[in-house]
Amino acid sequence: MEKWIKQPIDFISRLGEIKLFSRRLNACVLRTHFTELPAQAEIPPELPAWFAQAIDVAIMRSHPLAAPLSVLGILPQAIRYVPASYQRYWVALDGGFESYLKKFSAKSRNTLMRKIRKFAEFSGGEIDWREYRQPAQMQVFHQLAMEVSRKTYQERLLDCGLPSDQPFQAHMLALAAEDRVRGYILFYQQKPIAYIYCPIHAGVVLYEYVGHDPEYQRWSPGTLLQYFALQCLFATDNVKIFDFTEGEGAHKAFFATHAQYCADIYYFRRNLRNLASVLLHAGIGATSSGIVRLLDKLRLKAYIKKMLRSTA
Repeated sequence: MEKWIKQPIDFISRLGEIKLFSRRLNACVLRTHFTELPAQAEIPPELPAWFAQAIDVAIMRSHPLAAPLSVLGILPQAIRYVPASYQRYWVALDGGFESYLKKFSAKSRNTLMRKIRKFAEFSGGEIDWREYRQPAQMQVFHQLAMEVSRKTYQERLLDCGLPSDQPFQAHMLALAAEDRVRGYILFYQQKPIAYIYCPIHAGVVLYEYVGHDPEYQRWSPGTLLQYFALQCLFATDNVKIFDFTEGEGAHKAFFATHAQYCADIYYFRRNLRNLASVLLHAGIGATSSGIVRLLDKLRLKAYIKKMLRSTA
């Protein structure tokens, strides 16, 4: 069943990872998980009533699609804007962990095992990683994970590392009291070097906040912790899916068992201000994508990203 939530949202324009503009909008946001939606995007029938109630936009994030949609569409009911489309990855947590490992090629399995062995040798023979789930455990997790998050480029450059504010912590503890959250930490000599934070909703484990200490990048701490977290989750009874959430990436594609082509779809009230906002957002997005393609063509993308992360 589709579930819409009314809430204010910030419609942000970014050039790469730099925030340029933001506009606060009254929105209706679809909260149904993408695996429960059909692979087509229909205009919400409630649009006229919502627009009459001062709602600016209806948002369907990660809506499955059978075929791509145009970035901009002027419809009789609304302005349709599709700022992003991507493969969304997830792991079906059924059949057991050993069966899951069979989905990897022999080469990939050997690579994983080699990374585990090398880190075990580096750590003195054993790998120290831990799962956290109860309220008291999650308090400890948050303290340890924040030590890692403060060192990541997400925190220093984008200000989007693990939240430290009291509302987030209170929500985390409330989830823990209902057994609806997991935290994972990888240690090196009792020092936290990688974390994964995963709330759980209706049996779906969400890959919400992650990070690792860049000092240990060569040991692939994120990959190792992901492996051990999935090993734990396959043995958990009340979960069915590990959802890598929005966005693509080699890490997600490597571990996933399934993928679905999805898009973020916005239905704006038809007026000149909203059209101008959409055109500005789309123009900045196209410029950003063009810069990325140019840097990639010049083989400078990885270098500049590494430089930004190291100097943030």
